[in-house]
Amino acid sequence: MKWSHYGDDVLAAWVADMDYDPPPAVTAALRGHLERGDLGYGLMAADLPDAYAAFQQRHHGWTPDPERVRVFTSALHGLEAAIWNTTEPGDGVVVFTPVYYPFLDAIRDSGRRLVDAPLDPDGWRIDADRLDAAIDPTTRIILFCNPHNPTGRVFDADEVNAVADVAERHDLLVITDEIWGELTHGPLHRPLATCDERFAGRLVTLGSASKSFNLAGLRCAVAHVDHSPLERTLDSMSGHLQGAPSTLGVVGTLTAWTACDDWLAAVRTELTARRDQLARRLAAEAPTVGFVAPEATYLGWLDFRTTGLGDDPARALLKQGGVALSQGPKFGTGGPGFARVNFATTEEILDHVIDRIVETVAAADTVT
Repeated sequence: MKWSHYGDDVLAAWVADMDYDPPPAVTAALRGHLERGDLGYGLMAADLPDAYAAFQQRHHGWTPDPERVRVFTSALHGLEAAIWNTTEPGDGVVVFTPVYYPFLDAIRDSGRRLVDAPLDPDGWRIDADRLDAAIDPTTRIILFCNPHNPTGRVFDADEVNAVADVAERHDLLVITDEIWGELTHGPLHRPLATCDERFAGRLVTLGSASKSFNLAGLRCAVAHVDHSPLERTLDSMSGHLQGAPSTLGVVGTLTAWTACDDWLAAVRTELTARRDQLARRLAAEAPTVGFVAPEATYLGWLDFRTTGLGDDPARALLKQGGVALSQGPKFGTGGPGFARVNFATTEEILDHVIDRIVETVAAADTVT
């Protein structure tokens, strides 16, 4: 989809897929199932909770309770299941905007109310007072994304403490999307479950191999549910109603979490190099484009507000420059004037992407 959506003449730097082959061990495992014709029913999904727990322990020092790990088809599937089963129509769900826009869609599509607690644009930090002021009597959930999409922030201890304080005082469930946790460039990711004891009993942690191992199309994710009311509700539901990943999704995820740490380390090094390439060239050739190098992810949150590209620079870059970025306004408050670029590609392709950004900005600056 990434490279076919806009046509051959457009450079694709939008949707969050990497331009790298998945781990060889994963493709070998999948190929083995296909060559054997082994596409029937399988019981391997039962192995996912233990594999997830071991992976989290190796990489982050957290050992989730496998008994609390539920299997879903995607992180968004787990998120929507949690929202739907712990709130009523009209209840409030807090988001820190700008944020991954399918989160906003999930809240609106379920009939819940979006409670906006915008990040401070000077560094994209959580404002504790703004968060506290946003809570009202029908707010039920804080939706957390750490590392953060689209800004690439790894929220620090003070920010996490503010979330824990508000969640405890207002008795809120916290749903934390941590699928980018392995793709950090310096500061280590700490699972929210390890950060503050006040999250105990009120936390749902979403995990997947989709981003770290470039496996989004396999449709497999987990949720560690440390929230008794949600656990009881899920237990009361038909398993078929909750859905399940395919055999290939389970095989790919298990292989990634158990046999691909070396691949992950190499990709992380490559992504940091591409991040630095983007930062270096924009600073030298397009200084009117603001860019703070992300602490995690392979996403750059580019500030075009002082250029002549308007509130939706991605639209102008696509039309005038033939390069596809994600549209900033879709990410909510703080999005107008911004665009999100995916730098998980080769050095050569990224240079071409940057060339087109630089040329389009230069032309706009000349006109204005």
